[in-house]
Amino acid sequence: MKPSQHIKIFLASLSGASFALLSACHTPMPADDAAAAATKAAGLRAAIIFQTNSAPIDLAASTNSLALPDAVQQAVLASPEIQMALARARAAQADAWQTRVLPNPVLHILFRLPEGGGATAIEAGLATELAHWIQQPRRIRAADHRLRAAGATVVTAALDVIAETETHYLAHVAHQETIALLQQRQSVLAALREVAQRRLEIGEGTRLDVAAMDAQLAEVLAELAEQRMKLAIEKLALARLLGQPSVLHDFQLSTPLSDPAPVPSEAAWISNALQRRPEIQSARAELAARGDDQALARLAWLSGLGAGLAAERDPDWSLGPSVTVPLPIFDTGAAARAKAEAELIEVRHHLTQLLRRAVQEVRQAHIAQSQLQAAANHVRERLIPLQQERARLARAVHAVGQSDITPVRLAELDLQAAQLRLLDLRRRLATAAIQLRRAGGGPISMPQP
Repeated sequence: MKPSQHIKIFLASLSGASFALLSACHTPMPADDAAAAATKAAGLRAAIIFQTNSAPIDLAASTNSLALPDAVQQAVLASPEIQMALARARAAQADAWQTRVLPNPVLHILFRLPEGGGATAIEAGLATELAHWIQQPRRIRAADHRLRAAGATVVTAALDVIAETETHYLAHVAHQETIALLQQRQSVLAALREVAQRRLEIGEGTRLDVAAMDAQLAEVLAELAEQRMKLAIEKLALARLLGQPSVLHDFQLSTPLSDPAPVPSEAAWISNALQRRPEIQSARAELAARGDDQALARLAWLSGLGAGLAAERDPDWSLGPSVTVPLPIFDTGAAARAKAEAELIEVRHHLTQLLRRAVQEVRQAHIAQSQLQAAANHVRERLIPLQQERARLARAVHAVGQSDITPVRLAELDLQAAQLRLLDLRRRLATAAIQLRRAGGGPISMPQP
């Protein structure tokens, strides 16, 4: 048989073996559903799409009238953090794809010139790396786990953007309502100050009464200035989330503050967090990938193992199989195994850290929401009705001429103070509800009593 025929037979055998090994270790690629999972987590009407080009600093200006669901959708679609996470997921998908590709065979040709002249001796070899073939199934599994971990980070980014947007939106609403109440309080104090001034002028009051009203007016004005500053900061934060940081906005936010739904049990939220929180899902996938890395490290000494076909002409052609076997004399793979084990142990502890932190954050947010809800209910159902009744009685007494306007104004001030307290509690309650949903990895679809 001619050498060329031997080579053809070898190539055919190599192709058949490659096909057999490829079929044996081939597994379907995990679905590229990171964007879909993030869309579902965000509850969007429009799907999140991976953008290959960076967006401008300012997107096209939207209407100033904005409901909370629209603000969340716009923020998620405009988020560079989500696009960065999607890009990392694409890179992980490319890695998963690459692990399914067999290594190229290596062609080796050597020309030897005899010292005394004569025909040139030729050596040729065709080899492939057997170690890669042996390790390929594990490499595929590790890459697939990392692809799932990267997909979970996309959901993490989406939940973070949602929570941040909701927090700034509701804080914006709360500051607007606070400013309106403080302006009413300023009007009442101005009226009381006028009464104190008139009493001083007719000799029935003292400068202390006027000074007390001036001090309270100054305090309200300082609080108004602080609230306007906070409102301006919230506007800038919301504009940045909406992709328009340089645009001057006068947002008309149409979703008011509202009390959250009844709080499900703490155990239900903890169970929801441990199952659905994307950071935990990502860590579990990374832990599985590290386990595959550890298994691969046990075969690290096989690096360089190869097999092929070698041919030589000196002067006639000869053909035969060739094997390249590494000798683990100096590098036995112990260092690689130790490193893989240490990295696996690190991820185990990281997962424990995430689980403990998730439980802590859920419990903290659950306690905050429960206690703030109780406090808000007390102010709404007990304190404010009492202050309203006091103001009503003060007006009735003033109407029949048994007192001047001062008790009425003082009652109105205390009523406004109670309303401001309720507004602050409702803002903190809304923030606690957002934090609880984020800590729990998303809302619980069927609240449990």
